[in-house]
Amino acid sequence: MPFRYLRHTLFILLGSATFGLSAASIGTVTLDNGATVQLNNDHTWEYIAVNAEITTKADNTIAPAVIAPTTVIPASTEKTAKDKSSLVRSGLLNTAVKSDVKVTFTEATWREQSLGLKFALSSNNSEGVVIVKVAVTFYDDDTKQISEQTFNVWQASYRLPNTYLRQGETRNSRVIWVDGIDKANWTDKLLSLKIVEVETR
Repeated sequence: MPFRYLRHTLFILLGSATFGLSAASIGTVTLDNGATVQLNNDHTWEYIAVNAEITTKADNTIAPAVIAPTTVIPASTEKTAKDKSSLVRSGLLNTAVKSDVKVTFTEATWREQSLGLKFALSSNNSEGVVIVKVAVTFYDDDTKQISEQTFNVWQASYRLPNTYLRQGETRNSRVIWVDGIDKANWTDKLLSLKIVEVETR
């Protein structure tokens, strides 16, 4: 599906959504590269991470990298490999949007065995954003899920309005330190993001 038609489809689906007290899925759209986008009824969207079934199926097929260019891959195998590589390795999962706030993973650093993560945040929200809480799912280099942890990637001081994330601003998070990730098996820096809370004032 060409991107311009995809945008039109997304607009129609989002426009027909009804507002509710909490976000609920109204459907999914698969992009040309195989990534799947979930559309919510509060006009937010999120990329859907690779699930265990897809990962298991992909691990039981021949890796695309070792297949000769002239080899014909069965359609089901080709789709499974495409799902696995597109959903996790494309980098699309490194971004999440909710309540007109966008969070993007930008940098990883190590301090001994602790992993430091940095994020860029931008806001289109008309109010000042004081807290952005994100669930981060980590995958090893074989795209198997390691863990999921939740962090406040933005934490303003309530009595200091200059620390709020304002409409039209893009700001960097502090370094978020994470334990329990094996440096030797996280060289591809595979993770996915989901914003679980945005607090404004």
